[in-house]
Amino acid sequence: MRIEKTAITKELMRIGTRRQQIDNRRFMYNPKTGILVLGYQYAATSTMVSSHANELADAGITKGYDDFVRGWIGTGGDYPKGVIHFAPCVDKRNTTLFDRAFDTLEMFKENGALAGTVVRGFGESWEQPLSDIFTDMREPEQKPSVRRQLKKQPEAKATRQKTNHQQER
Repeated sequence: MRIEKTAITKELMRIGTRRQQIDNRRFMYNPKTGILVLGYQYAATSTMVSSHANELADAGITKGYDDFVRGWIGTGGDYPKGVIHFAPCVDKRNTTLFDRAFDTLEMFKENGALAGTVVRGFGESWEQPLSDIFTDMREPEQKPSVRRQLKKQPEAKATRQKTNHQQER
């Protein structure tokens, strides 16, 4: 397999997962240096030919393996808005790893991850949308307009005519 290299620039770099057609790739991210390595693209039925460590070495990084937060990213199937899967899982009691994983999620958010992107293996929840972690990604609750409220009001109840049962004098 040939490794595709992207030219690194000083400016903010965005990697559009839809444009890049990332179906299933390993990721390795070092929050200290800002280095993101995306591994080989694997098809759903293919066998893996390497590991996170091999792919990091293939990218020319041979030191600081434990400084990288690792996992998988992808889209499609049950995850149309994407998935970020931490491997190994990130336990909130391991504060060092938890902080680095949180920085990793911030990086993905800044690079176009959607509010509905599923985050797996982070904190106490096995799966949660990214918007549960970054509440500023939630869509603000909108109050319906007066016109919409009036349209939704229930129809007036049928009223029966009042009858006067008293005799006229």
